Amino acid sequence: MMKNSLKKPQALAFGLLLSALAAGAAQAAEVGKGVMIVRGGAANTDNNYQKEDRDSNDRLYRVSALCASSGNQTPAALVATDTGWAFGAAYMSGNSTTVINYGGHVVKDPLPGNPNHCLINGLKLAQIKGMWH
Repeated sequence: MMKNSLKKPQALAFGLLLSALAAGAAQAAEVGKGVMIVRGGAANTDNNYQKEDRDSNDRLYRVSALCASSGNQTPAALVATDTGWAFGAAYMSGNSTTVINYGGHVVKDPLPGNPNHCLINGLKLAQIKGMWH
């Protein structure tokens, strides 16, 4: 009797864990080619990436950016969708095609007040610095 009563809470916990993982996977949708991306500050400088995480191959990951929700959005319109951070006039734009062609990935990562937030993963510093204008 005791063994059966322990299985139900474990099964429930396992089900909740699977649901949470599935929800996270659904949110982490990869962005395809041709999507405009914007990063705050002077995105083509070393300083802009000093605090970013790097993997064992010195590739940046979890680099915060904004991703357009449609192909006809301007950088200024995209920046205006972010109510979680004051960009000011300092931001630069690029394209997800460049990231993907360099072997990196762009993943949607919506945040409260920032529905178009995304993350850039897998680029070396020289690659990411050279893609902004």
